[in-house]
Amino acid sequence: MTLDLRTALPGLMAILFLVVIGLQTSDALKRSGAWTRRQPVAAYADPYAVLDRQLERMSRPAPLDGLRDPFRYAGAPTGPVLRVDSGKPAPVKRVPPILTAIVSDADPRALISYEGRNYSVKTGDLFAEFRVMSVTRDEVVLDGGGEPIVLRRPGKGDEREKGSTP
Repeated sequence: MTLDLRTALPGLMAILFLVVIGLQTSDALKRSGAWTRRQPVAAYADPYAVLDRQLERMSRPAPLDGLRDPFRYAGAPTGPVLRVDSGKPAPVKRVPPILTAIVSDADPRALISYEGRNYSVKTGDLFAEFRVMSVTRDEVVLDGGGEPIVLRRPGKGDEREKGSTP
């Protein structure tokens, strides 16, 4: 049996590549520390030692002067007291609903814009804090807490159509 170099060369090259890859891998593992012997950890090491050292480094505690004892009923500090104005709160000015469109057919509906939302309503519906009392061809009547609010369809030349707000 004769050994031909052409048939043996691929096998020899594969073995050479495997040896080179193995040497590089073992060298990289040694450098990373994965193949080094580690020092055994003492069994009596305190797991809270790090926390104790950090607590020791903290600054001194905050002064307790002026604080009351939370377990006593009447022990509030006698220093200056912040007073809140107990007068009536300022009334919140609400923007009234705006009638956008009316669709009048057998079941009339209206599109109303209020506080950034659009509502499609019909007679008897509730939206926000309003009840729709009636929807006609030219106006919508709302009940706003016992007070009727009449929204009329904007006509030609109305200020809302010109770009200004009422």
